[in-house]
Amino acid sequence: MIDKFILAQMLPLLHAAICVYDEKGKVLHAFEDITERKLIEPEDFQKIEWKPSIPYIHVEENGIAFCVMQSGTEGELIGLGKLRIYDFADETAYQYPYCEKNEFGAVVAILWKLVSGNEIGVGTLLAENVEIGFSLKQQVTKELFDFQEEGRYHKPYEQELQELDSIQRGDVPALQRCIDKVYSGTDGVLANDEVRQYKNLAISKLTLASRSAIKGGLNPELAFTMADTFILHIEENLSEPVKIETAARAAEFEFATAVYNLNKPEYSNPLIDQVRDYVFCHIHEMIRVKDIAEEVGVTPNYLSEQFGQCMGVTLKQYIIDEKLTSSKQLLKYSDFSLQEISSFFAFSSQSRFSDYFQRKYGVTPAKYRKMFRKGKMDKK
Repeated sequence: MIDKFILAQMLPLLHAAICVYDEKGKVLHAFEDITERKLIEPEDFQKIEWKPSIPYIHVEENGIAFCVMQSGTEGELIGLGKLRIYDFADETAYQYPYCEKNEFGAVVAILWKLVSGNEIGVGTLLAENVEIGFSLKQQVTKELFDFQEEGRYHKPYEQELQELDSIQRGDVPALQRCIDKVYSGTDGVLANDEVRQYKNLAISKLTLASRSAIKGGLNPELAFTMADTFILHIEENLSEPVKIETAARAAEFEFATAVYNLNKPEYSNPLIDQVRDYVFCHIHEMIRVKDIAEEVGVTPNYLSEQFGQCMGVTLKQYIIDEKLTSSKQLLKYSDFSLQEISSFFAFSSQSRFSDYFQRKYGVTPAKYRKMFRKGKMDKK
């Protein structure tokens, strides 16, 4: 039997009940007040289909889950949950405590290691416990036969490669030529519903486009956020195939343009990539050179010297420039006040923000916003 102290320490991580049950589902021991908790019920224990050497995990369609594992003591089982493991859920599921799927799996894996001495990955836990209801290999075999029997075929792989290569190189004209070129073949069938078909195609295109942009040097977090934003907009706001297709194409051009606009010097220095990622992820904080140096494991002087040589600008100035670039987007597309924007990017004061902004762009933030909204500024 695992030490009960360890089980008790897992409660804050799981956000749900951990109890010792008998084999019929009766609670033998609880590690907290379970009066208001959603517990594993006796009828749930009747669903358990034990597999050799792994814990049992049950996940319902709405994301409610629980886990039961052998405790090492005869007649006693450890039960975790019930809880929801997906952030999106129906009204019923939202009544259950939330623990992100991978965190839930990690708690299960740790406890299983302590109980049994055996290691098991989170992915394996779910794969061994969740039946998808059909054979993937059998389904692919059937679809391939139907395609060949009907004489259908997909658009050439060459087209996809050319588009993705154009995005990776930031070559907007080349991307336009790829899109304008007429290819034989059809898109894959990703849904029987027409609107869902076009949305799924858009999701596929933008996922690939974001990865190509990353290969071209775009910050991964920025690329992921762009893809999430584009896809969510298409998913929630568009219902006409022609608009969905047009929006997906426009998003591809945004990725290509973002790569083109990097204007980064040619270098091959993983250290600089780490610095740029750090600045991007901490853009709303007060960023100090010594903090970055500590994060990447070098001295501040060495980091500043290497960064200046590779980027042609001091690290301090690069940080300021990145904050100003981001602030331009809020000036354009939000109604936040200048004071709020200054605070968001951790400038020491609004006046300091305005001084930096005017020095870089030749106008004050207030004047820039007014000019943009009158259509006199470049809206790219």
